[in-house]
Amino acid sequence: MSKKINKKITVNLMELLKNDAPYLIEDGKANLKKLQSLLEGKTTEKEDDRFYFNWAGKDKVFQAIQAPAYSTLVPQKDKSIDWDKTENLMIVGENLETLKLLIKPYFGQIKVIYIDPPYNTGKDFIYKDDFSSPLKEYLERTGQKDGNGNRLTTNTEASGRYHSDWLNFMYPRLFLARNLLKDNGVIFISIDDHEVHHLRMIMDEIFGEDNFVIEFVWRKTDNQANIGNVARVKEYILCYAKNQEKLVMNKMKLTERAKKEYRYSDDKGRFRRAILLDKTRGRYNYSITTPSGRTLTGPWMIKKEEFLELEKNGGIYWTKGGDEQPYGKIYLQQSEGQISSDLLGIEFGTNQEASLELEKRFKKRIYDFPKPVSLVKHFITIGSNRNEIILDFFAGSGTTAQAVWELNKEDRGNRKFILVQLDEPVDETKETGKNAKKLGLNTIADICIERLRRVSEKLKQSDEKRLIKENENLDLGFKVFNLSPSNFNLKEELELDRNKDLDELKESYLKQLGLYVDQPVIPTAKPIDIVYEIVLKNGFSLNSKIEEVKIGSNKFYYVSDKNNALEMYINLETKIDNTSVEEIRTAKYKGKTFAFYDNSLTDSQKINLNTFVKLQVI
Repeated sequence: MSKKINKKITVNLMELLKNDAPYLIEDGKANLKKLQSLLEGKTTEKEDDRFYFNWAGKDKVFQAIQAPAYSTLVPQKDKSIDWDKTENLMIVGENLETLKLLIKPYFGQIKVIYIDPPYNTGKDFIYKDDFSSPLKEYLERTGQKDGNGNRLTTNTEASGRYHSDWLNFMYPRLFLARNLLKDNGVIFISIDDHEVHHLRMIMDEIFGEDNFVIEFVWRKTDNQANIGNVARVKEYILCYAKNQEKLVMNKMKLTERAKKEYRYSDDKGRFRRAILLDKTRGRYNYSITTPSGRTLTGPWMIKKEEFLELEKNGGIYWTKGGDEQPYGKIYLQQSEGQISSDLLGIEFGTNQEASLELEKRFKKRIYDFPKPVSLVKHFITIGSNRNEIILDFFAGSGTTAQAVWELNKEDRGNRKFILVQLDEPVDETKETGKNAKKLGLNTIADICIERLRRVSEKLKQSDEKRLIKENENLDLGFKVFNLSPSNFNLKEELELDRNKDLDELKESYLKQLGLYVDQPVIPTAKPIDIVYEIVLKNGFSLNSKIEEVKIGSNKFYYVSDKNNALEMYINLETKIDNTSVEEIRTAKYKGKTFAFYDNSLTDSQKINLNTFVKLQVI
């Protein structure tokens, strides 16, 4: 029997629960009531005998997560750079809906997620997710008005559910994001003190307390304002691992300040001391004799045979005087770098520097409070290797993309980025919004795309040609996709008005059913858009290779995705010739996946194909 192409993307919680599910663990025990509430899509109202985190509207969070995504991602080649070569992605659209579309093709493939979400200061673009019709709400939302003409712009403290609305906004996005991470993946989230305490709690619930890595503190400004009772000069970056046991953070290059710690030297070079005798953390108990003949007893940080080997090769530094103690020697020339500190100073960039860098690129101030490239580069550096995918689904002005490109240029890496940014209109009441409009940039997504274009051009200029030549993998392009309504004519569930009488329901049912069979896609749908929707919902990446081929007398789109080891043939013609069917029934195509319009095949053709290939129908 032929398989019908799925018109929707649904997050299957049962499948997710087969993997690790730390959000079900509380105080070291599984919360079976929470598991039941997850499956039922509602929250347990009262749990007097245990600690739990609850807020107004939480019972609808999992309905938002499980609501099907009937949308698609439509290619925008005219806005892209190096479409046929690049593997970087820029997606314009609502991020909850987009994350659902990315789950199947990118499940467990992202190494680093960095996001700079709304801080809930009362001025942010926060909105409520409608799980029953998310795309309809999104399309209204991007005009900043709802169906009744009400403005949808900010979440003010006067809203009554100020914190709850923010939690309901963040929770489903973070829940879905976790499933995109590799097992050794890591997420960094910028936040300030408005919601950092609540963010810690929802991250503990989704990722698990054991997967909390660190809370970075970043000094965001070098200009301390003398306003109010206390100057606000810092922000936080929460860091959580998908699985702490599998996470290995990279070391940083030694700074000039760090090099000063190598204050000792011998004939092999400069070195710093490493503690060997440690009464609190040492694991090994044995005694050694000092050069003056004293006996020292552990515990030690290394085994006795390792100690004796170091001593034999001159790898022990002995302090002088009465406190005679041995230290290991770590030489500067052999150093692999240093681990990151949780305190990040202005050497990692400031808000002022980030704003000036963007202003220099556009000749005007067009965006408020961008993050400095150097800060994001730091997180990508310590969190990923040179051949990974970096995701930012609150992309803003596109800092993450620039950070990826600059890192790849510096270390000849092959990192790829996926950005997602809502096409939120710029605020014309601000100077930045007015300036952006003058440049023809009407939305935040427009600003992001234009920044990527300008950065790409700059890196391709003559003074950079040598660097590009040295790194043939340097990918300075990006593909743009727009989140759009599905190209398919109907949802899999037919929409029927229960207020109508039986005869009207029958008529409506037959009308919709006929439309579903006779006109499976909307009249304005472009063939390439339909192809992308089919492969996306079959789990193909957006970087899949698409070629036109001829089989028999019919034209097919051959789609291959090496990363996910997937391939399929798609035909969008209204009639399939028998010669094409016979050619498909040869050894070359046995077991391959083929997709056709349902009404383009006769019943006998379906039977013949079904016994030889994996058949899907639209």
